[in-house]
Amino acid sequence: MKTKLRAFGYARVSVDEEGGINASIAAQGAAIRAYAERESVEVVQLYEEPGVSGRSTSRKAFNQMIALATAPERPVDLVIVYALSRFARRLLTQLQAEERLLAADVRLVSVTEGFGQDANSRLMRNVVGVINEKYAHDASVFTRRDRRGNALRGFWNGGPVPFGYRSRTVLTEGKKERRKLFVEEDEAAVVRLIYALAAGTEGPRLGTRGIAAHLNERGYTLCGRRFHNSNVDGILTREHYAGAYLDRTADAEGVIPSAEDAIRVECPRIIDPSLAARVASLRAGAAPRVTPPRITSSPVLLTGLARCGMPGCGCGLTIRTGKGGQYGYYTCHAKAAVGAACCTGRPVRREQLDGLVLDAVLDRVLRPDRLKLMVAGLLERSDEADERRRAELDRVRRERVGVETRLRRLFELVENGLAKPSDRVFAERVAEHRAALARLEEREGVLAAQLARRGVRVDEGAVEQVGTALRERLVSGDAALRRAYLRLFVSDVTVTNETVSVSGTRAAVEAAVARGARNAAPAVPSFDREWCRLQDSNL
Repeated sequence: MKTKLRAFGYARVSVDEEGGINASIAAQGAAIRAYAERESVEVVQLYEEPGVSGRSTSRKAFNQMIALATAPERPVDLVIVYALSRFARRLLTQLQAEERLLAADVRLVSVTEGFGQDANSRLMRNVVGVINEKYAHDASVFTRRDRRGNALRGFWNGGPVPFGYRSRTVLTEGKKERRKLFVEEDEAAVVRLIYALAAGTEGPRLGTRGIAAHLNERGYTLCGRRFHNSNVDGILTREHYAGAYLDRTADAEGVIPSAEDAIRVECPRIIDPSLAARVASLRAGAAPRVTPPRITSSPVLLTGLARCGMPGCGCGLTIRTGKGGQYGYYTCHAKAAVGAACCTGRPVRREQLDGLVLDAVLDRVLRPDRLKLMVAGLLERSDEADERRRAELDRVRRERVGVETRLRRLFELVENGLAKPSDRVFAERVAEHRAALARLEEREGVLAAQLARRGVRVDEGAVEQVGTALRERLVSGDAALRRAYLRLFVSDVTVTNETVSVSGTRAAVEAAVARGARNAAPAVPSFDREWCRLQDSNL
Protein backbone atom coordinates (compact mmCIF):
# COMPACT_ATOMS: atom_id res chain seq x y z
CA MET A 1 0.00 0.00 0.00
CA LYS A 2 1.15 3.54 -0.79
CA THR A 3 1.91 5.57 2.32
CA LYS A 4 -0.16 8.75 2.62
CA LEU A 5 1.95 11.89 2.20
CA ARG A 6 2.28 14.33 5.08
CA ALA A 7 2.66 18.10 4.81
CA PHE A 8 3.11 21.39 6.61
CA GLY A 9 0.98 24.30 5.47
CA TYR A 10 2.12 27.92 5.63
CA ALA A 11 -0.07 31.03 5.44
CA ARG A 12 1.20 34.60 5.69
CA VAL A 13 -0.11 38.08 5.08
CA SER A 14 1.29 41.54 5.83
CA VAL A 15 -2.11 43.17 6.50
CA ASP A 16 -4.89 40.65 7.13
CA GLU A 17 -8.14 42.30 6.02
CA GLU A 18 -10.09 39.03 6.21
CA GLY A 19 -13.52 39.49 4.62
CA GLY A 20 -13.03 36.42 2.43
CA ILE A 21 -10.40 37.86 0.09
CA ASN A 22 -7.89 35.36 -1.30
CA ALA A 23 -4.94 36.94 0.54
CA SER A 24 -6.46 36.53 4.00
CA ILE A 25 -5.09 34.00 6.45
CA ALA A 26 -8.41 32.16 6.63
CA ALA A 27 -8.73 31.96 2.82
CA GLN A 28 -5.17 30.66 2.43
CA GLY A 29 -5.74 28.00 5.09
CA ALA A 30 -8.96 26.86 3.42
CA ALA A 31 -7.26 26.59 -0.01
CA ILE A 32 -4.34 24.61 1.45
CA ARG A 33 -6.69 22.14 3.15
CA ALA A 34 -8.81 21.77 0.02
CA TYR A 35 -5.71 20.98 -2.06
CA ALA A 36 -4.51 18.46 0.53
CA GLU A 37 -7.88 16.71 0.50
CA ARG A 38 -7.91 16.44 -3.32
CA GLU A 39 -4.38 15.02 -3.37
CA SER A 40 -4.91 12.74 -0.35
CA VAL A 41 -2.28 14.59 1.69
CA GLU A 42 -2.43 14.84 5.48
CA VAL A 43 -1.79 18.39 6.78
CA VAL A 44 0.18 17.79 9.98
CA GLN A 45 0.19 21.47 10.98
CA LEU A 46 -0.76 24.80 9.45
CA TYR A 47 1.69 27.59 10.34
CA GLU A 48 0.08 31.03 10.34
CA GLU A 49 2.00 34.29 10.32
CA PRO A 50 -0.24 37.39 10.18
CA GLY A 51 1.15 40.91 10.02
CA VAL A 52 4.66 39.89 8.89
CA SER A 53 6.43 41.02 5.72
CA GLY A 54 7.62 38.35 3.29
CA ARG A 55 10.91 40.26 2.98
CA SER A 56 11.70 39.76 6.66
CA THR A 57 14.37 37.22 7.61
CA SER A 58 13.12 36.91 11.20
CA ARG A 59 9.77 35.20 10.68
CA LYS A 60 9.33 33.00 13.72
CA ALA A 61 6.71 30.58 12.34
CA PHE A 62 8.46 30.30 8.97
CA ASN A 63 11.87 29.55 10.48
CA GLN A 64 10.35 27.03 12.88
CA MET A 65 8.55 25.25 10.03
CA ILE A 66 11.69 25.00 7.86
CA ALA A 67 13.74 23.73 10.81
CA LEU A 68 11.19 20.99 11.62
CA ALA A 69 10.66 20.03 7.98
CA THR A 70 14.41 19.47 7.48
CA ALA A 71 15.00 17.73 10.82
CA PRO A 72 16.56 14.22 10.77
CA GLU A 73 13.18 12.66 11.63
CA ARG A 74 11.73 13.89 8.28
CA PRO A 75 8.22 14.44 9.66
CA VAL A 76 6.74 15.69 6.35
CA ASP A 77 7.09 15.20 2.60
CA LEU A 78 5.61 18.51 1.44
CA VAL A 79 5.37 22.19 2.35
CA ILE A 80 2.19 23.67 0.87
CA VAL A 81 1.60 27.39 0.36
CA TYR A 82 -1.24 29.28 -1.32
CA ALA A 83 1.19 31.14 -3.60
CA LEU A 84 4.95 31.54 -3.82
CA SER A 85 4.60 35.17 -2.70
CA ARG A 86 3.24 33.87 0.63
CA PHE A 87 6.37 31.72 1.06
CA ALA A 88 8.78 34.64 0.56
CA ARG A 89 9.08 38.00 -1.16
CA ARG A 90 12.86 37.92 -1.10
CA LEU A 91 14.58 35.74 -3.69
CA LEU A 92 17.57 34.90 -1.49
CA THR A 93 15.28 33.70 1.33
CA GLN A 94 13.28 31.62 -1.15
CA LEU A 95 16.39 29.99 -2.67
CA GLN A 96 18.00 29.21 0.70
CA ALA A 97 14.79 27.68 2.09
CA GLU A 98 14.21 25.65 -1.10
CA GLU A 99 17.78 24.35 -1.00
CA ARG A 100 17.33 23.14 2.57
CA LEU A 101 14.00 21.50 1.70
CA LEU A 102 15.49 19.83 -1.42
CA ALA A 103 18.40 18.43 0.62
CA ALA A 104 15.84 16.93 3.04
CA ASP A 105 13.77 15.53 0.13
CA VAL A 106 10.83 17.80 0.94
CA ARG A 107 8.89 19.36 -1.98
CA LEU A 108 7.56 22.93 -2.05
CA VAL A 109 4.05 23.11 -3.53
CA SER A 110 2.16 26.28 -4.58
CA VAL A 111 -1.60 25.71 -4.73
CA THR A 112 -2.36 28.45 -7.28
CA GLU A 113 0.77 28.24 -9.46
CA GLY A 114 1.16 24.49 -9.90
CA PHE A 115 4.91 24.31 -10.48
CA GLY A 116 6.37 20.90 -11.30
CA GLN A 117 9.61 19.48 -9.94
CA ASP A 118 11.82 19.45 -13.05
CA ALA A 119 14.58 21.93 -13.91
CA ASN A 120 12.30 24.15 -16.01
CA SER A 121 9.77 24.36 -13.18
CA ARG A 122 12.50 25.43 -10.75
CA LEU A 123 13.61 28.10 -13.22
CA MET A 124 10.03 29.40 -13.37
CA ARG A 125 9.86 29.47 -9.57
CA ASN A 126 12.99 31.63 -9.53
CA VAL A 127 11.53 33.98 -12.15
CA VAL A 128 8.35 34.32 -10.11
CA GLY A 129 10.52 34.90 -7.02
CA VAL A 130 12.26 37.80 -8.76
CA ILE A 131 8.88 39.28 -9.72
CA ASN A 132 7.62 38.91 -6.16
CA GLU A 133 10.70 40.68 -4.77
CA LYS A 134 10.33 43.51 -7.31
CA TYR A 135 6.66 43.89 -6.40
CA ALA A 136 7.52 44.05 -2.68
CA HIS A 137 10.27 46.60 -3.33
CA ASP A 138 7.95 48.83 -5.37
CA ALA A 139 5.25 48.54 -2.72
CA SER A 140 7.68 49.57 0.03
CA VAL A 141 8.87 52.57 -2.04
CA PHE A 142 5.25 53.65 -2.57
CA THR A 143 4.53 53.19 1.15
CA ARG A 144 7.56 55.27 2.18
CA ARG A 145 6.63 58.03 -0.25
CA ASP A 146 3.07 58.02 1.04
CA ARG A 147 4.26 58.19 4.65
CA ARG A 148 6.65 61.06 3.94
CA GLY A 149 3.90 62.92 2.10
CA ASN A 150 1.58 62.23 5.00
CA ALA A 151 4.13 63.72 7.44
CA LEU A 152 4.71 66.77 5.21
CA ARG A 153 0.99 67.46 5.38
CA GLY A 154 1.15 67.34 9.19
CA PHE A 155 -0.58 63.98 9.69
CA TRP A 156 0.33 61.21 12.16
CA ASN A 157 1.98 58.20 10.51
CA GLY A 158 0.94 55.70 13.15
CA GLY A 159 2.83 53.69 15.72
CA PRO A 160 2.54 53.79 19.52
CA VAL A 161 0.74 56.99 20.51
CA PRO A 162 2.69 58.91 23.19
CA PHE A 163 1.15 59.03 26.67
CA GLY A 164 -0.87 62.24 26.90
CA TYR A 165 -2.18 62.09 23.34
CA ARG A 166 -4.87 60.31 21.30
CA SER A 167 -4.86 59.93 17.52
CA ARG A 168 -8.08 60.75 15.68
CA THR A 169 -9.10 60.59 12.05
CA VAL A 170 -9.43 64.11 10.62
CA LEU A 171 -9.66 63.28 6.89
CA THR A 172 -10.62 60.26 4.78
CA GLU A 173 -9.24 59.90 1.26
CA GLY A 174 -10.60 56.73 -0.33
CA LYS A 175 -9.53 53.94 2.00
CA LYS A 176 -6.86 56.09 3.65
CA GLU A 177 -7.62 57.64 7.03
CA ARG A 178 -5.47 60.67 7.81
CA ARG A 179 -4.95 61.07 11.52
CA LYS A 180 -3.55 63.71 13.89
CA LEU A 181 -2.59 63.81 17.56
CA PHE A 182 -4.86 65.47 20.11
CA VAL A 183 -4.23 66.10 23.79
CA GLU A 184 -5.79 63.68 26.27
CA GLU A 185 -6.13 66.13 29.14
CA ASP A 186 -6.20 63.62 32.02
CA GLU A 187 -2.95 62.05 30.84
CA ALA A 188 -1.43 65.42 29.90
CA ALA A 189 -1.84 66.58 33.51
CA VAL A 190 0.32 63.62 34.61
CA VAL A 191 2.93 64.50 31.98
CA ARG A 192 3.09 68.07 33.28
CA LEU A 193 3.50 66.77 36.84
CA ILE A 194 6.37 64.50 35.75
CA TYR A 195 8.21 67.41 34.15
CA ALA A 196 7.58 69.60 37.20
CA LEU A 197 9.05 66.93 39.48
CA ALA A 198 12.04 66.49 37.16
CA ALA A 199 12.67 70.25 37.09
CA GLY A 200 12.18 70.75 40.82
CA THR A 201 9.28 73.20 40.49
CA GLU A 202 7.05 70.97 42.64
CA GLY A 203 9.40 70.53 45.59
CA PRO A 204 12.80 68.79 45.55
CA ARG A 205 13.96 67.67 42.13
CA LEU A 206 13.47 63.93 41.62
CA GLY A 207 15.06 61.37 39.32
CA THR A 208 13.10 58.85 37.27
CA ARG A 209 12.88 56.31 40.11
CA GLY A 210 11.78 58.97 42.57
CA ILE A 211 9.15 60.26 40.14
CA ALA A 212 7.82 56.74 39.54
CA ALA A 213 7.53 56.13 43.30
CA HIS A 214 5.85 59.53 43.79
CA LEU A 215 3.24 58.78 41.11
CA ASN A 216 2.57 55.22 42.25
CA GLU A 217 2.09 56.31 45.87
CA ARG A 218 -0.59 58.79 44.74
CA GLY A 219 -2.47 56.32 42.55
CA TYR A 220 -1.41 57.58 39.12
CA THR A 221 -1.19 54.94 36.39
CA LEU A 222 0.23 54.68 32.89
CA CYS A 223 -2.75 53.37 30.90
CA GLY A 224 -3.67 51.14 33.86
CA ARG A 225 -0.08 50.07 34.61
CA ARG A 226 2.32 51.16 37.32
CA PHE A 227 5.02 53.69 36.58
CA HIS A 228 8.64 52.53 36.44
CA ASN A 229 11.86 54.44 35.91
CA SER A 230 12.00 53.20 32.29
CA ASN A 231 8.62 54.57 31.21
CA VAL A 232 9.19 57.82 33.15
CA ASP A 233 12.48 58.15 31.26
CA GLY A 234 10.58 57.58 28.00
CA ILE A 235 8.19 60.42 28.82
CA LEU A 236 11.04 62.80 29.76
CA THR A 237 12.91 62.09 26.51
CA ARG A 238 9.95 62.23 24.12
CA GLU A 239 10.10 65.29 21.89
CA HIS A 240 6.36 65.47 21.12
CA TYR A 241 5.44 67.24 24.36
CA ALA A 242 7.23 70.47 23.36
CA GLY A 243 4.93 70.84 20.34
CA ALA A 244 6.64 69.01 17.48
CA TYR A 245 8.38 65.77 16.60
CA LEU A 246 10.69 64.55 13.83
CA ASP A 247 9.32 61.99 11.38
CA ARG A 248 12.30 60.00 10.09
CA THR A 249 10.59 57.76 7.55
CA ALA A 250 13.15 56.41 5.06
CA ASP A 251 13.23 57.95 1.59
CA ALA A 252 12.60 56.12 -1.70
CA GLU A 253 16.12 54.66 -1.58
CA GLY A 254 15.58 53.30 1.93
CA VAL A 255 17.94 55.82 3.57
CA ILE A 256 16.83 57.02 7.01
CA PRO A 257 17.27 60.81 7.10
CA SER A 258 19.37 62.58 9.68
CA ALA A 259 17.82 64.91 12.24
CA GLU A 260 18.51 67.86 9.91
CA ASP A 261 16.69 66.20 6.98
CA ALA A 262 13.84 64.68 8.99
CA ILE A 263 10.33 66.08 8.59
CA ARG A 264 9.23 68.29 11.48
CA VAL A 265 5.57 67.66 12.29
CA GLU A 266 3.66 70.03 14.55
CA CYS A 267 1.47 68.59 17.30
CA PRO A 268 -0.38 70.04 20.33
CA ARG A 269 2.01 71.32 22.98
CA ILE A 270 1.80 69.90 26.51
CA ILE A 271 5.12 71.17 27.95
CA ASP A 272 6.70 74.59 27.41
CA PRO A 273 9.86 74.16 25.26
CA SER A 274 11.99 76.09 27.77
CA LEU A 275 10.95 73.69 30.54
CA ALA A 276 11.71 70.71 28.32
CA ALA A 277 15.17 72.16 27.55
CA ARG A 278 15.85 72.78 31.24
CA VAL A 279 14.87 69.23 32.19
CA ALA A 280 17.10 67.90 29.41
CA SER A 281 19.97 69.98 30.77
CA LEU A 282 19.48 68.73 34.32
CA ARG A 283 19.18 65.10 33.25
CA ALA A 284 22.21 65.34 30.97
CA GLY A 285 24.29 66.67 33.85
CA ALA A 286 23.04 63.92 36.17
CA ALA A 287 23.60 61.12 33.64
CA PRO A 288 25.67 58.25 35.12
CA ARG A 289 28.37 58.72 32.46
CA VAL A 290 28.73 62.39 33.43
CA THR A 291 28.01 62.40 37.17
CA PRO A 292 28.26 59.20 39.26
CA PRO A 293 24.89 58.07 40.72
CA ARG A 294 26.35 58.19 44.24
CA ILE A 295 26.74 61.95 43.77
CA THR A 296 23.39 62.53 42.06
CA SER A 297 21.37 60.69 44.71
CA SER A 298 23.45 61.42 47.82
CA PRO A 299 21.70 63.32 50.65
CA VAL A 300 25.01 64.87 51.75
CA LEU A 301 25.03 68.61 51.09
CA LEU A 302 28.48 68.90 49.49
CA THR A 303 28.81 65.53 47.75
CA GLY A 304 30.36 66.07 44.34
CA LEU A 305 31.24 69.70 45.16
CA ALA A 306 33.83 69.48 47.92
CA ARG A 307 37.38 68.46 47.07
CA CYS A 308 40.71 68.43 48.82
CA GLY A 309 42.90 71.44 48.06
CA MET A 310 46.11 70.19 49.64
CA PRO A 311 49.23 70.33 47.41
CA GLY A 312 49.37 67.40 45.00
CA CYS A 313 45.95 66.06 45.94
CA GLY A 314 42.65 67.37 44.53
CA CYS A 315 40.58 64.26 45.37
CA GLY A 316 36.94 64.53 46.35
CA LEU A 317 35.86 64.65 49.97
CA THR A 318 33.90 61.75 51.36
CA ILE A 319 31.86 61.32 54.55
CA ARG A 320 33.10 59.28 57.50
CA THR A 321 31.24 58.82 60.79
CA GLY A 322 32.32 58.45 64.38
CA LYS A 323 30.93 57.24 67.71
CA GLY A 324 28.45 54.89 66.17
CA GLY A 325 27.20 57.44 63.66
CA GLN A 326 26.62 60.25 66.18
CA TYR A 327 28.59 62.67 64.05
CA GLY A 328 30.10 62.81 60.55
CA TYR A 329 33.04 64.58 58.98
CA TYR A 330 34.43 65.25 55.52
CA THR A 331 37.78 63.68 54.76
CA CYS A 332 39.94 63.31 51.65
CA HIS A 333 38.92 60.20 49.72
CA ALA A 334 42.54 59.28 48.96
CA LYS A 335 43.48 59.58 52.60
CA ALA A 336 40.48 57.48 53.67
CA ALA A 337 41.26 54.80 51.09
CA VAL A 338 45.07 54.62 51.17
CA GLY A 339 46.16 56.23 54.42
CA ALA A 340 47.61 59.40 55.92
CA ALA A 341 50.84 59.11 53.92
CA CYS A 342 49.20 60.23 50.68
CA CYS A 343 47.52 63.43 51.98
CA THR A 344 48.03 65.76 54.94
CA GLY A 345 44.55 67.24 54.87
CA ARG A 346 42.63 67.21 58.16
CA PRO A 347 39.02 65.98 58.44
CA VAL A 348 36.34 68.65 58.92
CA ARG A 349 33.11 68.19 60.84
CA ARG A 350 30.23 67.89 58.45
CA GLU A 351 27.99 70.51 60.04
CA GLN A 352 30.92 72.93 60.33
CA LEU A 353 31.85 72.80 56.63
CA ASP A 354 28.18 72.83 55.53
CA GLY A 355 27.62 75.92 57.67
CA LEU A 356 30.65 77.72 56.23
CA VAL A 357 29.54 77.11 52.66
CA LEU A 358 25.93 78.11 53.31
CA ASP A 359 27.06 81.27 55.10
CA ALA A 360 29.28 82.15 52.15
CA VAL A 361 26.38 81.78 49.70
CA LEU A 362 23.96 83.72 51.90
CA ASP A 363 26.45 86.52 52.54
CA ARG A 364 28.30 86.81 49.22
CA VAL A 365 25.62 85.76 46.72
CA LEU A 366 22.12 86.26 48.11
CA ARG A 367 22.69 89.43 50.11
CA PRO A 368 20.43 92.01 48.39
CA ASP A 369 23.17 94.46 47.39
CA ARG A 370 25.49 91.65 46.26
CA LEU A 371 22.73 89.93 44.26
CA LYS A 372 21.84 93.17 42.46
CA LEU A 373 25.50 93.66 41.60
CA MET A 374 25.81 90.19 40.10
CA VAL A 375 22.66 90.46 37.99
CA ALA A 376 23.36 94.03 36.94
CA GLY A 377 23.39 92.80 33.38
CA LEU A 378 19.74 91.80 33.70
CA LEU A 379 18.85 95.21 35.14
CA GLU A 380 20.56 97.16 32.38
CA ARG A 381 18.11 98.68 29.90
CA SER A 382 20.51 100.65 27.70
CA ASP A 383 21.15 100.09 23.99
CA GLU A 384 24.74 99.27 24.88
CA ALA A 385 23.61 96.50 27.21
CA ASP A 386 21.35 95.08 24.49
CA GLU A 387 24.25 95.18 22.05
CA ARG A 388 26.36 93.14 24.47
CA ARG A 389 23.52 90.65 24.82
CA ARG A 390 23.27 90.32 21.04
CA ALA A 391 26.99 89.68 20.79
CA GLU A 392 26.79 87.03 23.51
CA LEU A 393 23.71 85.50 21.89
CA ASP A 394 25.61 85.23 18.59
CA ARG A 395 28.50 83.56 20.39
CA VAL A 396 26.22 81.11 22.18
CA ARG A 397 24.46 80.25 18.94
CA ARG A 398 27.75 79.63 17.14
CA GLU A 399 28.91 77.38 19.94
CA ARG A 400 25.57 75.54 19.91
CA VAL A 401 25.90 74.92 16.16
CA GLY A 402 29.42 73.61 16.74
CA VAL A 403 28.22 71.18 19.44
CA GLU A 404 25.33 70.03 17.22
CA THR A 405 27.79 69.41 14.37
CA ARG A 406 30.08 67.34 16.59
CA LEU A 407 27.12 65.36 17.91
CA ARG A 408 25.90 64.71 14.37
CA ARG A 409 29.33 63.46 13.34
CA LEU A 410 29.34 61.02 16.22
CA PHE A 411 26.01 59.56 15.06
CA GLU A 412 27.31 59.37 11.49
CA LEU A 413 30.08 57.09 12.77
CA VAL A 414 27.38 54.69 14.01
CA GLU A 415 25.40 54.92 10.77
CA ASN A 416 28.54 54.15 8.75
CA GLY A 417 29.44 51.21 10.98
CA LEU A 418 32.62 52.84 12.31
CA ALA A 419 31.44 52.95 15.93
CA LYS A 420 29.00 51.11 18.18
CA PRO A 421 26.47 52.81 20.48
CA SER A 422 27.51 50.44 23.26
CA ASP A 423 31.11 51.66 23.14
CA ARG A 424 31.95 53.35 26.46
CA VAL A 425 33.96 56.22 25.01
CA PHE A 426 31.30 56.90 22.37
CA ALA A 427 28.54 56.99 24.99
CA GLU A 428 30.57 59.33 27.20
CA ARG A 429 31.18 61.75 24.33
CA VAL A 430 27.49 61.75 23.38
CA ALA A 431 26.48 62.45 26.99
CA GLU A 432 29.00 65.31 27.25
CA HIS A 433 27.82 66.91 24.00
CA ARG A 434 24.16 66.57 24.97
CA ALA A 435 24.81 68.20 28.33
CA ALA A 436 26.67 71.06 26.65
CA LEU A 437 23.92 71.43 24.05
CA ALA A 438 21.20 71.61 26.71
CA ARG A 439 23.15 74.28 28.63
CA LEU A 440 23.68 76.37 25.52
CA GLU A 441 20.02 76.10 24.54
CA GLU A 442 18.95 77.30 27.98
CA ARG A 443 21.41 80.22 27.89
CA GLU A 444 20.25 81.09 24.38
CA GLY A 445 16.64 81.13 25.58
CA VAL A 446 17.45 83.51 28.46
CA LEU A 447 19.29 85.93 26.18
CA ALA A 448 16.62 85.78 23.49
CA ALA A 449 13.91 86.50 26.07
CA GLN A 450 15.84 89.53 27.35
CA LEU A 451 16.14 90.90 23.82
CA ALA A 452 12.53 90.28 22.87
CA ARG A 453 10.73 93.53 22.24
CA ARG A 454 7.81 92.54 24.38
CA GLY A 455 9.85 90.60 26.90
CA VAL A 456 9.47 91.52 30.54
CA ARG A 457 12.67 93.01 31.99
CA VAL A 458 13.82 92.12 35.46
CA ASP A 459 13.59 95.02 37.95
CA GLU A 460 15.13 95.49 41.40
CA GLY A 461 11.93 94.45 43.16
CA ALA A 462 11.97 91.09 41.36
CA VAL A 463 15.62 90.58 42.30
CA GLU A 464 14.86 91.19 45.98
CA GLN A 465 11.86 88.88 45.87
CA VAL A 466 13.84 86.04 44.30
CA GLY A 467 16.72 86.55 46.72
CA THR A 468 14.41 86.38 49.73
CA ALA A 469 12.73 83.22 48.49
CA LEU A 470 16.06 81.53 47.79
CA ARG A 471 17.47 82.45 51.21
CA GLU A 472 14.41 80.94 52.87
CA ARG A 473 14.89 77.69 50.96
CA LEU A 474 18.56 77.45 51.87
CA VAL A 475 17.96 78.23 55.55
CA SER A 476 14.73 76.40 56.32
CA GLY A 477 14.33 73.84 53.52
CA ASP A 478 14.81 70.13 54.05
CA ALA A 479 18.15 68.48 53.24
CA ALA A 480 17.25 67.50 49.67
CA LEU A 481 15.87 70.96 48.87
CA ARG A 482 18.88 72.77 50.35
CA ARG A 483 21.22 70.49 48.40
CA ALA A 484 19.36 71.17 45.15
CA TYR A 485 19.33 74.94 45.56
CA LEU A 486 22.94 75.08 46.69
CA ARG A 487 24.01 73.49 43.41
CA LEU A 488 22.28 76.33 41.63
CA PHE A 489 25.05 78.69 42.75
CA VAL A 490 28.04 76.56 43.78
CA SER A 491 30.14 74.51 41.38
CA ASP A 492 33.25 73.91 43.48
CA VAL A 493 34.29 73.88 47.17
CA THR A 494 38.05 73.54 47.74
CA VAL A 495 39.14 72.72 51.30
CA THR A 496 42.61 72.96 52.79
CA ASN A 497 43.77 72.94 56.41
CA GLU A 498 43.59 76.76 56.49
CA THR A 499 41.03 77.84 53.88
CA VAL A 500 37.68 77.02 52.32
CA SER A 501 37.20 78.44 48.80
CA VAL A 502 33.70 78.45 47.32
CA SER A 503 33.06 79.34 43.66
CA GLY A 504 30.20 79.24 41.18
CA THR A 505 28.93 80.79 37.95
CA ARG A 506 27.18 84.11 37.53
CA ALA A 507 25.18 82.67 34.65
CA ALA A 508 23.39 80.30 37.04
CA VAL A 509 22.41 83.22 39.29
CA GLU A 510 21.15 85.24 36.32
CA ALA A 511 19.12 82.29 35.04
CA ALA A 512 17.54 81.77 38.47
CA VAL A 513 16.54 85.44 38.74
CA ALA A 514 15.24 85.49 35.16
CA ARG A 515 13.07 82.43 35.75
CA GLY A 516 11.87 83.43 39.21
CA ALA A 517 12.26 81.65 42.53
CA ARG A 518 9.55 79.07 41.91
CA ASN A 519 11.19 77.81 38.76
CA ALA A 520 14.73 77.98 40.11
CA ALA A 521 16.38 74.61 39.82
CA PRO A 522 19.92 73.32 40.03
CA ALA A 523 21.71 73.79 36.73
CA VAL A 524 24.76 72.21 35.21
CA PRO A 525 27.77 74.49 35.88
CA SER A 526 28.31 76.63 32.82
CA PHE A 527 31.32 78.26 31.17
CA ASP A 528 30.36 81.85 32.07
CA ARG A 529 32.15 84.28 34.37
CA GLU A 530 32.34 83.19 38.00
CA TRP A 531 30.83 85.12 40.91
CA CYS A 532 33.90 84.24 42.93
CA ARG A 533 36.54 85.02 40.32
CA LEU A 534 39.60 85.33 42.54
CA GLN A 535 40.65 82.69 45.04
CA ASP A 536 41.43 85.19 47.80
CA SER A 537 37.92 86.73 47.72
CA ASN A 538 36.50 83.81 49.67
CA LEU A 539 39.32 82.78 51.98
